[in-house]
This record gives sequence, C-alpha cells and structure tokens, in this order.
Amino acid sequence: MEKDHPWIGVDNIIINENNEILLMRRSNNSKTYPSFWGLVSGWVEWGEEIHDALKREAKEEIGVDIEVVRFVGRYYDKKGRHPKKTSMCLPHICKIIKGDPRVNQPKEVQDVRWFKPKEIRKMKLAYDHKQMLEDEGLI
Repeated sequence: MEKDHPWIGVDNIIINENNEILLMRRSNNSKTYPSFWGLVSGWVEWGEEIHDALKREAKEEIGVDIEVVRFVGRYYDKKGRHPKKTSMCLPHICKIIKGDPRVNQPKEVQDVRWFKPKEIRKMKLAYDHKQMLEDEGLI
C-alpha cells in the first residue's frame, strides 16, 4: 500500500432523462478492477477543486461535458476498498450537458453504456460504486 498520503477521489453518478445510469467498463489492463463496470471516476489533482475534477474526469474518460447537480456523500477507505491506496471518495449526481458518451481513453476505458437500475442490481461493480448507487436509492 502506498504510504505517501490519503487520496481524494471523485465519482460521477451520471443519470439521463430515462433514469438510466452511465457506467464505463474499465480496461483489461487496469491495475485495479480490470474489466469491471463502474462509475466515471478518478483522483483529484493537486490544487484542483472537486467540481473541476468531476468535469475533467468526464471529459477525459468519456468525452462529455457535465453539470454537477449535487453532492451525495463521503465514502471513506475501509480495508480492501482500494487495494493500493488509502482513499476518500466524493460522489456527485451529474448530468451531461454536451456530447455523447464514448470511449475517449482506450488505455483506461473499454466500453461506455447506459444501464437501467434493475440491470445494475445484478452486476458486480468496481470499488464500492454499487453501494453508492444503493445508498442514493438509484438501484
């Protein structure tokens, strides 16, 4: 486990007008949760504001511009949540304001798709992304 400092992550819970949730499939080469579906997420960069990190991750990974709707909660590190880092994640409900979701970083993302909540209930997602969606009553 890296011991330099705790990491701050952001998670985009992107919902469309049909109440579908956008998930991305992580690369086969990902160091953590390879080939798992999960939320569009990433780490906050030094000096970056949280909303800017959410927007940057959405643009980098799936090529869309988003609007941050609201903060939904904090998820602290627990043993095994992230296999290599101590982290705290800050999920937000977001909506796309420009662009169509697509694989924008093939080294990190292999697929992007909208899912109905009942489909996600049957899936195993990366990290604690499923718990985040359950806690919000979205699945």
